[in-house]
Amino acid sequence: MITANPTPKALFNSPCDYPIKILGKDCEALQHTICSIVERHTDKLHPNQITKKYSSKGSYVSFTIRIIVSSRAQLDTINQDLQDCHLVSYVL
Repeated sequence: MITANPTPKALFNSPCDYPIKILGKDCEALQHTICSIVERHTDKLHPNQITKKYSSKGSYVSFTIRIIVSSRAQLDTINQDLQDCHLVSYVL
């Protein structure tokens, strides 16, 4: 039976390729810190998994990190750890 309104849990099939977007003020420590947080829960990141983009004025930077997520719990933990980091402004 197919439901018209699947639950968020039903929409998440693991493992899957998942992009995490992280925004923060541009500083030297940001990339190293967020990569360390993500690597605590995944394999070592390869540079081609990370995309960096500066804001129009250059004071903020966003990173998109593509990872293979094995469970919803893993993703929730990564997101929470990133949100708890004082260098991170937003996690999308």
